Amino acid sequence: MISALVLTCRTGAPPKIIDELYGPQTVLVPKMPSLGLLLEYPIFDSYNTRVQTINTNVQPTDSEYRPAIDFEKFHDHIADFKQKFIYENMRQIEDQFGIFDAWIRSVDKYGGQDLLWLNKNGVIPPAAEVKKGQRRENPFREKRRFDSTAFPAQGAESSDAVQALMDEDEDEDEVEVELSKEQLLDAEG
Repeated sequence: MISALVLTCRTGAPPKIIDELYGPQTVLVPKMPSLGLLLEYPIFDSYNTRVQTINTNVQPTDSEYRPAIDFEKFHDHIADFKQKFIYENMRQIEDQFGIFDAWIRSVDKYGGQDLLWLNKNGVIPPAAEVKKGQRRENPFREKRRFDSTAFPAQGAESSDAVQALMDEDEDEDEVEVELSKEQLLDAEG
């Protein structure tokens, strides 16, 4: 979902393409790098409403009593943890390895028809449809390096392990695409 939003905004496709993506046609939407995935704030409203009903005739000391789930009372601890162990780690990995930059560049240089839905008209052309049992010429290939959710801490072996992931599909990445200065400026936004 995030990939569709990012690519739609980045390419200037109209917002109505998002509605089209939920239509009957099946298209390929590349996965965003998993490095930034984070469950920011869990909400248990439906559970808490159900528990409130269950707890109507029960005292907190009864074995049948179920407390509501409320993370708000731990807000400061959660915020500190996220800053120290998640945000700073994600930033350090991105600064060191450029995962998102590499992902955007891999999408930018793709020359097949799978991403033709990213157009100024906001319609999915038939050439971009993915149909079960039909082979596509030059299909978009997801790269394993963007699926990595964990990176080794620090040190030489961590750099080697991550670099191995980054180099794994190097042959595909070395395809040269010649663009004019105007095309480059347009691609960079």
